[in-house]
Amino acid sequence: MKKDWLILVCCVGLFSSGFVFARLLAQFGYLPAVFFVWEEKLDIGTMFNIVAAIATALAAYAAFRSADTARIAAMDSRASTRIQTYIQHQQQFDRLLDESQAEMGIAFFRRIELYDKMFPDNRHADKSFSLLADPTVILNWANRYDQLRDIAESELPPIEESFPQWMIGCMELANRMNFTHMEPKEGQVYINGRNYSYFDSDPAKPLHNLAEVIHRLARFGLIDRAPKILFHRHMPAFVTAYNSFYWSIQEGRTPHKII
Repeated sequence: MKKDWLILVCCVGLFSSGFVFARLLAQFGYLPAVFFVWEEKLDIGTMFNIVAAIATALAAYAAFRSADTARIAAMDSRASTRIQTYIQHQQQFDRLLDESQAEMGIAFFRRIELYDKMFPDNRHADKSFSLLADPTVILNWANRYDQLRDIAESELPPIEESFPQWMIGCMELANRMNFTHMEPKEGQVYINGRNYSYFDSDPAKPLHNLAEVIHRLARFGLIDRAPKILFHRHMPAFVTAYNSFYWSIQEGRTPHKII
């Protein structure tokens, strides 16, 4: 409304300044004198023309205001639709995480941060909303999992001193996907005697969780990436070496502890 009044005042001022400038030029002889002649008598035709001109001006202004109002309403409608779409999509994402927690015994943290990692543009109203997750994020998770899986699946298992680093790699990948494994009730390995690892005597469960979480998040983001899930039969050499490592901890031959 203030903008409309400003435009009106500017127009009136421009018209007035033009009239004054023309009178000055006429006074100095550069333009013929211009005078307004007002008829003392107004006929019906003249009055009709005046009323019609005023009505036309009012109609033009009303049309301008109507178009401006429609434009603002359309923008508000689009913004509202965008917000509702964002909220509904995030609610579906939360349901996926809830189901994963219940079925896998894991816990997600900072869920909005995880959503923004996968869909970085969706919270910005000036960017296109997308159901497709950022493929580079999913690919980075999957590639890191493949590196950890290759170690476990290899016929040449790591030496005992390398197992803590492998376990830390599994924890770091889970942290990048904003989840933690369920802590074992007993028998958990504490690296260097103080840092929990979520690993007990079975190394397959945390690795299985990593693959399953990547698969579920990728599927929600409409990306076809299903990492290979390992079971004991896929990594016999690794399981044998891990059992030896676990036994060494129990015997007190390492700086690690089992609680």
